[in-house]
Amino acid sequence: MAKLAGSSREGTAVEKKKEFQPAGLGRRFAAYLVDWYLGALATALPVSVVSMKLFGTVQNQNLLTFYPPYGLIAGALGLFAAVIYYVAVPVLLWPGQTPGKRWLKIQIVDQNGGDAGTGQLILRQLVGMIILEGSLVSASTIWHQMFTIATGINVVNVLMYAGMAVSLVSVVLVLAGRHRAIHDRIGGTAVASCK
Repeated sequence: MAKLAGSSREGTAVEKKKEFQPAGLGRRFAAYLVDWYLGALATALPVSVVSMKLFGTVQNQNLLTFYPPYGLIAGALGLFAAVIYYVAVPVLLWPGQTPGKRWLKIQIVDQNGGDAGTGQLILRQLVGMIILEGSLVSASTIWHQMFTIATGINVVNVLMYAGMAVSLVSVVLVLAGRHRAIHDRIGGTAVASCK
């Protein structure tokens, strides 16, 4: 009996691998735009609340102009909101899917087509997208500003341009090969069409 159970699991993994089909570039880009917008709103909300309290307007999103320690507080709350949107949602709510990916029926999967694990999603979303590819999501700007506030070393422009360069390389990789961006390679993931 144990042998039969093991072979059925292997059969399921093989079936999933056969079903794996990379998401089309148009759907992937549309999902990115939805997630970029909604993720920016989620990230900006806590910063806007603190800005309203300090300056009487929600338009000041520059943490470097907030009175100490409010820049770090607003930044930490903004990053927390970004982690909820980009990491917790695809880990806990909709496996492998942010709202944009869910709406456009695509999913983050293991590079072989199986379910992406929690560690893979954290590496992909947090390390790859937010930290490394600094121009793909607005949460990157927040951590750049927080680092500058905490250390006194202005890294905002340098990291912005470095993030743009990394993002450009990532886009080229998506267009040139197996549709895997740098953040996919870091997480050992791919983006697949859902059946």
